[in-house]
Amino acid sequence: MLNLSQTYVEPNTAAQKPSRSLPRWLKIGFTVGLLALLAWQVRWADLAEALRNAHFEGFLAAAFLWIPNQWLQYMRWSLIARRSSRDVPRTDIRASYWLGHTLGFVTPGRIGAYGRGLFLKTVPVREATALTVLERLYSALSVNGIGLIALGLLPLLGWHASWADWGATISGALIMAGSSLLGLGMMPGLLTRRLLPWLRRQNRGVRLAESLESIANVSAPSSLLYLLLAITSLAVSLVQFILLLNALGVTVPLLAGMLAVQLNFFLKGNLPLTLGSLGVGEWTALICLRGLGVPDAQAVAASLILFAVNVAVPALIGMRYYQRVLTVHHDWGKRG
Repeated sequence: MLNLSQTYVEPNTAAQKPSRSLPRWLKIGFTVGLLALLAWQVRWADLAEALRNAHFEGFLAAAFLWIPNQWLQYMRWSLIARRSSRDVPRTDIRASYWLGHTLGFVTPGRIGAYGRGLFLKTVPVREATALTVLERLYSALSVNGIGLIALGLLPLLGWHASWADWGATISGALIMAGSSLLGLGMMPGLLTRRLLPWLRRQNRGVRLAESLESIANVSAPSSLLYLLLAITSLAVSLVQFILLLNALGVTVPLLAGMLAVQLNFFLKGNLPLTLGSLGVGEWTALICLRGLGVPDAQAVAASLILFAVNVAVPALIGMRYYQRVLTVHHDWGKRG
């Protein structure tokens, strides 16, 4: 389980304890290794040719959709952060949102984004962590739920992959499993309320129960809103990828194309090996899009461009608030 207390380390502390740096070097090593394998697998001359012949309008449209994508994610985090028992300044919500992107960028599977709530300076650490888990829960449920649905539907839509050659029975089971995951997004409050009485009876569960109060009060309408915001943001990312493929001269059926890209997101999200999933995402993109006849070079190019737009740019914006990592770090013990 992620130890959030070790997610953020001051530079001088890291220098004194090199053992904590080993995981980061491993992540960098995996990232470089996977990118090197891509350079061996993909004909980069084809990639360069595709970029030279690309349509600028498609790139521009995909870049423009960055705005609603970020707005939808920010609105979800803002609504959830304001569920806190304390008043949360808007500046804290904004800074914590962008810092979540930065910290997610430098961790495998973007797991560092789970520390986003720690930068809500007026909120106790346990409650802030619970709020962040709630926010990330909707992202995880949407990616994994729709990912399983995509895995079940794609073989029925003319998508071919030797590693996913199964019949209607397995496709139906995958679709039901994905739908069930999405259904869980409607019940975090109900499930937490069932859990709280048991936690309060445990010696060490009282404080955890207190931190989960903010989740226990989530109503079904609020859950539906958070889930819809997560799904809509995800849909915007899928459209961005399709626009990038079109700009690179590749046309795919809209529904099947979006589902194949979603399967890519699902697979790379469950393989947290590299920094920001760089390298992993490109491998899963070419594997998933081959089923629709997309050339490897275009699949990798579209994935890299989307990574730059949706992951690297927000991470760079978050660097503006990096000083807050150092200042807030000293207050965690006081916030409980």
